[in-house]
Amino acid sequence: AKNPNGQRPEYNPALEALRPVLAEKNKRPIVIETGSVLMLNRAKVLAAELGFQPILVATGQEWRRAELVKKIPFPFIVPVVFPAKPDLPEADDWEQISLDQLRAWDWAPEIPALLRSHQRSISLTTHGLADRKVFRKNIRQAIDRGLKETDALAALTTEPAALLGASAQLGTIEKGKLANLTIVDGGSWFDPKNQVSAVWIEGRHFANDNPKPEDDKKADANKKPAAKPEPRVAKTPGDYRGVLKAPKSILIKNTTIWTCGPKGLIKNGSILFIDGKIIIVNEKPGIIYPIGTLIIDAKGRHVTPGLIDCHSHSMILGGVNEGTLPSSAMVRIGDVVNSETEHIYRQLAGGLTTANLLHGSANPIGGQNQVIKLRHGAPPDDLKFAKAPAGIKFALGENVKQSNWGDDKKSRFPQTRMGVRTFFVNRFTAAQHYLADQKRHRATAPPVRRNLELEALGEIIEAKRWIHCHSYRQDEMLIFMRTMEQFGVRIGTLQHVLEGYKIADEIAAHGAGASAFSDWWAYKFEVYDAIPYAGSLMHERGAVVSFNSDSSDLARRMNLESAKAVKYGGTSEEDALKFVTLNPAKQLKIDKWVGSLEAGKDADFVIWSGHPLSTQSVADETWIEGKQ
Repeated sequence: AKNPNGQRPEYNPALEALRPVLAEKNKRPIVIETGSVLMLNRAKVLAAELGFQPILVATGQEWRRAELVKKIPFPFIVPVVFPAKPDLPEADDWEQISLDQLRAWDWAPEIPALLRSHQRSISLTTHGLADRKVFRKNIRQAIDRGLKETDALAALTTEPAALLGASAQLGTIEKGKLANLTIVDGGSWFDPKNQVSAVWIEGRHFANDNPKPEDDKKADANKKPAAKPEPRVAKTPGDYRGVLKAPKSILIKNTTIWTCGPKGLIKNGSILFIDGKIIIVNEKPGIIYPIGTLIIDAKGRHVTPGLIDCHSHSMILGGVNEGTLPSSAMVRIGDVVNSETEHIYRQLAGGLTTANLLHGSANPIGGQNQVIKLRHGAPPDDLKFAKAPAGIKFALGENVKQSNWGDDKKSRFPQTRMGVRTFFVNRFTAAQHYLADQKRHRATAPPVRRNLELEALGEIIEAKRWIHCHSYRQDEMLIFMRTMEQFGVRIGTLQHVLEGYKIADEIAAHGAGASAFSDWWAYKFEVYDAIPYAGSLMHERGAVVSFNSDSSDLARRMNLESAKAVKYGGTSEEDALKFVTLNPAKQLKIDKWVGSLEAGKDADFVIWSGHPLSTQSVADETWIEGKQ
């Protein structure tokens, strides 16, 4: 394409190479190698988003989420790299091996058969083998574990020929094709004992000049046939994940209901859920319910909305920072949601149902966040809270100006607090220009090159994306609020907000939420003035306050975090519970659907053994959208 001044852009070899990848005609595939089955799923999503055709390199982990692999419609290149049986001479040695390692050893030879069972095209490769002499031996293992010989032969001939676009010349023995042949002594190429005696390439003969020694032949003759593997005993991880119950309707009766809504605290009440929604919250018994309703008599127990964590890094693959640039607004946590982590199960066991997954605080402008529901067993994209408005992580203070990063980390702008403010002005001004250029383009101007960073910042200006800003000091928070107000932007939340009690009136007036730690302080210099009364003080001044975890461990006990607002500051028990239910829902702009027990909202709730703010109570049952 020509640029706006009518000239062809300077030749760029990288872009020229990518052009046929996206061309409508003669589209070229991309080979993608990843480290996990979740990233294979991400490749599928990006292929649909960007319009390219991937060929995927199998990871050897496909057994972990076979239901995800089943939905990936692309061909696979499959390394036949299988772990050798470990040398563990002592019985006690086996106690040091995890069940996950045992599963990985057991499943490795079965990956080719698994992929073929889902009708996927596979091509076998020596890639990753330290010793290529075991190639045939390993393929034999794969056949013994369910891969058909006809499929294995196709995976070495016709399928790779098709991937290369060379089926007219390679892959079969036919008139007119290249004379590429392999000759094996014996009945099958797939028997490793049968020696490859010759190879022909384009009609040229390459003899095997290294016949087997007589000793090897005798050893092969004395070998017993390989024993078939015993049936698998260990369950796959998917067998432990997922929904326990999913009744169409649920009635909980004779219970104390903390609605966190207009009805307040209801004693000896009833609540009816149908099709994953709250239907009736009643102060009295006697709700009419459908035939077949699951009835839970929760006498002596308490029901609350599902708990919400407004600041989490738990369900994220790999690191959470893209620290090389001062603005990484183009990166997305939604691309790396980790549905495999056991944090989901453990946090559900503490009553948590919704979490805001945030980028780290290495940059003044970080990456885009992702709100999820902890739907245990669901694939990554199904964890996403689809209705939640978009957000992004910002940060102030020591982290973004690279304090204590080391002497070799002093080259990235900004290096001072005044530089941080200047950087925000710079990027938001650029975003304003980008939006203006797009508006002109929609009228008459030439196309505007897409800029993913400025696109995200433009969404903030247009109130389509909400800022969640890591912050400690009151002076920096004031500067940040005033700077954003210059661009007509209202901040979604001030995260941590440890000196927020000093400027509670200003926070309330701006309209920012205060997503705070309950009682963390003095862990670094800029938080020395933090106090445990901060949450209650900001709440009294009219700010919407939540308590968050910023910790995979603390996220299991968010109910006890809310209780600290009662201890420090005398916040009422009902308001304190809202610090981890309705208030974070308001901060994330999802309170239409979650955060309180009101008719029409999602059936996200927790049944507690006792008072939800008591250290002696546990979450007996956690439900999301009517599923236990």
